[in-house]
Amino acid sequence: MKRILIYTLMIYFQLIINAFSNEIKIIYKVNDSIITNHDILEEINYLTSLNTNLLQLNKEQLFSNAKNSLIREIIKKEEINKFYEINYEDAVLSEKVSSIIENFRKKIGFNSNKEFEDYLSDKNIDYSELKMKFVIEQFWNQLIYDKYNKSVKIDPNKINDVLDELIKSNSEILSFNLSEIIFLEKNREKISKKTQEIINSIQTIGFKDAAVIHSISESSKFGGEVGWVNQNQISGKIFVAIKDLEIGEFSKPIITAGGIIFLKVNDKKKVNAKIDKKKEMERLISFERDRILNEYSIIYYKEIKNKAYVEKF
Repeated sequence: MKRILIYTLMIYFQLIINAFSNEIKIIYKVNDSIITNHDILEEINYLTSLNTNLLQLNKEQLFSNAKNSLIREIIKKEEINKFYEINYEDAVLSEKVSSIIENFRKKIGFNSNKEFEDYLSDKNIDYSELKMKFVIEQFWNQLIYDKYNKSVKIDPNKINDVLDELIKSNSEILSFNLSEIIFLEKNREKISKKTQEIINSIQTIGFKDAAVIHSISESSKFGGEVGWVNQNQISGKIFVAIKDLEIGEFSKPIITAGGIIFLKVNDKKKVNAKIDKKKEMERLISFERDRILNEYSIIYYKEIKNKAYVEKF
């Protein structure tokens, strides 16, 4: 931990000395908002403090990652402001976001809110700023739900058939601990180029860091980590792509409606297929709805980003 802290400080001060001056300068203009060198520096501190995997990136990669994070945040915030009047002090919203932050801090290894808040304070991260970022994501997810929920078509009969087969077999099924890299590209030549770029990146710096740099999914914040997924929770296409992979291997690019995906098998095991059919039906339908909405989220963000005015100074 001490070594990580020293390395963080080295990067932080090196960025101040080498990449920026004391003078605040506009680096990017995104529609009517601006991003300064100071904003970039603060975002680097925020991202590296909450995801130590980023400490392995060089300063150019850190700069690019922070820049993309801020652009994404501005574009999402401007879009949700078109549809919602957000009261950041609303008690119900505050309680909901606090619950989300609590789950987040547990995921990154903090046992109590005080421990997490003390850590943020030591890193000069304002808790209210952190909370605002989560509010933006919460409303973005709400926007995607409101826009596309009626378009989500799930065939419960197909899910029921899968469950019936599992119940009849009364056997074991595979469960995978996965990480992902998702990218969007329609041009065939560019797909090939981007695919090779990502593969080279994975082979050079590892899957986690490659996910941070290349993935457009929200999971990129955690090095692409998805977690444990049973074979009955994924499509047949994805199962075929990963079922024979050894632990530590990653798939060939998988083309889906929500983008092109690389999946890495971090671990896998067999689990008992005995299930409560009613509960499992509800869980699988919810999982499938979330998966489809995530695909819509990626596509919609790409659309509005393409229409946004982004200028480099």
